[in-house]
Amino acid sequence: MRDRLEAIYKLIPFSRKGIVDVGTDHGYIPVTLAENGFPGKLIATDINEKPLQNAIQYAKNKDVYNKIEFIKCDGLNDVDKNQIDTIIIAGMGGENIVGILNRDYWCASPEYLLILQPMSHSEMLRFWLINNEFRICNEMLVRDEGKTYQIIVAEYGVSEKYTDIELYTGKCQQLVVDPLYKEYLFNLKNKFETALNGLTNSNKDNGSLKGFYANIYSELNELIEDIEDDYSK
Repeated sequence: MRDRLEAIYKLIPFSRKGIVDVGTDHGYIPVTLAENGFPGKLIATDINEKPLQNAIQYAKNKDVYNKIEFIKCDGLNDVDKNQIDTIIIAGMGGENIVGILNRDYWCASPEYLLILQPMSHSEMLRFWLINNEFRICNEMLVRDEGKTYQIIVAEYGVSEKYTDIELYTGKCQQLVVDPLYKEYLFNLKNKFETALNGLTNSNKDNGSLKGFYANIYSELNELIEDIEDDYSK
């Protein structure tokens, strides 16, 4: 199992009633849970037939096919919300994760735990969560095949306020002890630098966007300097 999926697996409490893995692809997470004796309901969904069949075959190869319910559907559309209390959505863009959660807003309830791994646009996902009755209770970074990925754990509740930069970086106090955090900030800074250069060279009227990116870039520099100062003490 890939490192990012293994990291997600380790975040799943075995005390939960039931788990749905949305966009399951090869079914690694539900199959591993079944192999290790997860006592609750296990559901794997995918919008496409081929990855769902891959997951089914993988479950059969591991002799746990009868322990997992496989559903071909878009997001959570055909999932019985009464059977699960943990929602895993990994390996898709933050905007797609937002779309899934927004369509099935029943997930905004105290009984549901969300474990989310956006491949991009994590700022959109954080913005949606904190403005839709969720509290981000944990974040972590994981390196997989040379890339660094973010994992966001959220539950129903009142959120702390997030600054613009924190929508991109996450709360520093949750992540600063992570050895990948400084590297992640450097990579993010480079992306903003590239974006700023592109806006500077563009003929379009993008002054407000350029100003926003410049502020984030400046704050990233300050945050990196603060962390480096802390490390040197």
